[in-house]
Amino acid sequence: MLEIPDFVAHAPVAQETLDAYEGLVPEEIVELWQRCGYGSFGEGFVRIVDPHAYEARIGNLLGKMIGDGRAVPIMVTALADVVLWEPDRGVTGLLLRQRRAVGLGSRPRTFVRLTAKHGAVHLARALDWDPYPDAVARHGVPAYDEVLVESGGALEPRPALPAIEAMLDRQGPILH
Repeated sequence: MLEIPDFVAHAPVAQETLDAYEGLVPEEIVELWQRCGYGSFGEGFVRIVDPHAYEARIGNLLGKMIGDGRAVPIMVTALADVVLWEPDRGVTGLLLRQRRAVGLGSRPRTFVRLTAKHGAVHLARALDWDPYPDAVARHGVPAYDEVLVESGGALEPRPALPAIEAMLDRQGPILH
């Protein structure tokens, strides 16, 4: 069972979502959804999100080109990165602000445990969180449904899903 000490709950996951994604994501994600629901951890940097809502808005922009299966959005970061589950590759981070993909482990528990154990050090290494602390000092931790995006040379809070969709529309998918 995955333990996330600084998890802040936002909402429960609907049974329909659990049923729809069972078999598409690892059992540990389904268990996390059942036990914790949607919410944030890693000092508010990582958010567990509704995969259906994200697939509906950005699924065609995710750039899945390698391997079989679909890329399921399971998390986003406060800097508008999308974390995907890919059955053939494991956990992949799409760092939209840098137009690159990074591997985050073969299982979701690897990413979650490393984040829980090492916090900012792990997030800086895995997801280049370096701009986040300064932005939090200026704006506070963004709300669950907000991300910090570049605007006029500074990071500003914006609604998460529309901001991510706009970034992908503007720059195109990151092939992975």
